[in-house]
Amino acid sequence: MRFTLILSSLAFFTTAAIAQETTGAQPWSQRFGLDVHAVHTLHAAPFDATAAAMDDAQRDHEGRMPLYARFVAINATLASAGTWTELPGGDRVWRLRVTSAGAHAMELFFSNTHIPNGSQVHVYTEAMDEVFGGYTSAHVQADGIFTTEMTHGDACTIEYYEPAAVRGEGSLHLDRVAHAYRMIVQEKSDACEVDVNCSEGAAWTDQRDAVVRIRVVIPSGAGYCTGTIMNNTANNCKGYILTAFHCTEESVDANYGSYQFRFRYQYPGCASGSATGSNLAGCVRRAGSQDGGGNTGSDFTLLELTSSIPASYEPYWAGWDISDAGAQGGVSIHHPDSDVKKISTFTNTAVSTTWSGLTNGSHWRVNWVATANGAGVTEPGSSGSPLFNPLKRVVGTLTGGASCCTANGCGNGTGPNSPDYYGKISYHWEDLNPNPTEEELHWWLSPIGFPAYQEGSRNPCGPIGMDELALIAPEVFPNPAQDHITVRLPEALHAVDRLLITDITGRVMFDDRTSASSMEIDTRGWSAGSYLLTAFANGTRTGSVKVQVMR
Repeated sequence: MRFTLILSSLAFFTTAAIAQETTGAQPWSQRFGLDVHAVHTLHAAPFDATAAAMDDAQRDHEGRMPLYARFVAINATLASAGTWTELPGGDRVWRLRVTSAGAHAMELFFSNTHIPNGSQVHVYTEAMDEVFGGYTSAHVQADGIFTTEMTHGDACTIEYYEPAAVRGEGSLHLDRVAHAYRMIVQEKSDACEVDVNCSEGAAWTDQRDAVVRIRVVIPSGAGYCTGTIMNNTANNCKGYILTAFHCTEESVDANYGSYQFRFRYQYPGCASGSATGSNLAGCVRRAGSQDGGGNTGSDFTLLELTSSIPASYEPYWAGWDISDAGAQGGVSIHHPDSDVKKISTFTNTAVSTTWSGLTNGSHWRVNWVATANGAGVTEPGSSGSPLFNPLKRVVGTLTGGASCCTANGCGNGTGPNSPDYYGKISYHWEDLNPNPTEEELHWWLSPIGFPAYQEGSRNPCGPIGMDELALIAPEVFPNPAQDHITVRLPEALHAVDRLLITDITGRVMFDDRTSASSMEIDTRGWSAGSYLLTAFANGTRTGSVKVQVMR
């Protein structure tokens, strides 16, 4: 969240319960009972705490993304450092213990990486209470960039296993350590925040699964923002992630391969249970507002993941709406202070306004309200998070504001009733920002047609995904549904004379010749799953929308 106010000190929270699609294999050193102490240790360059503090103060003053880690130099390859151990049959293991004195936690960054077939990399703490891997070639970017999960403490061990069949083919170059010096102690977001799996989020479970936490990498270090998986009119499951430009504006091309995206980082219950999550690393930058973080525009960046999102991550591709009518209530789902997902609710109509005073109509202004389980606001780390309208489409991305759990708790003028500002999707869309034409958002999210909105989807490239292009589609709510849906026809669909609903196999569930502008449809006899509602006028299809039924 970008602030123009002086902020109080921040704290970030992480957990060892990180999951990702690695092999999960046990490190070979454990399998063979190798001596954990018979390993070479390499020390990273000293961390300059004074310089970091001075730069942090300047960054806060300028409203830039807070950093939790700074890079310190190190230089290690399979040939220049570490300890090789021969295993039976000609296999071998290389290990290196890495330290960065005083670090609260560490993340390792490699270049020139090649992990041959059958080889694996693990990273673990000395107590083996955090073990990550095995990493394979699937975790290495095309340019050889490879990065690991966070291990807590100021030391960890890298282990590379190499089968005899590929002996000498592997390469690793550890050239940077992200020395985490703040914001990762066992703290979390402020007490008023509302967990996304409390009652306030019950109607927003699809949208919840579109929101991801982003580890943003810049030349000097790393920080956190929030992003959203976005659907597009080609319905092709592209891994587009929408966030704020002020999150990414300091990154250079070489940094994007080290971005890390955390999916489904949330408690299973209402602020209860163990937080879960799955990671993917690597992206490329596709578009952005190029506006100084909202100074002369609407503050957005569109990223594209370099890997497909695994189905096991249960992703949802969020829909969007380019209408310039203010949403009459809605929510934002975000990762405040890098914490698990939270939800903030507004009930007033979003107001068209400016962020910097230099551009008119670039942002939505919203004020949050107290709900059953708290009074959700936004915090640093929430930047780039989506604003959803009542139809559950993204209409904005967070630039910043003055919301805070307590009056003046985040600086003078902040408080639970103070507003936040979201760059408009409608402003991102075409030529209002000072960005190049090719970086206008519509080229990426609307490659086919030019609809006013696009529905979200669990599986946009699935069997019925190709029919989800919302040229002019009926409005459906609640969606997901349980026992009924209400279908409303916008004024532009006044000529519709038939509504047809089919399941994923094409079986007709509902077929009605109608001229009514609104109707309720009973879904109690339908199985849980996806259905397609299609509107026709004089035998011609005018638009479709996917309906989800939950049990």
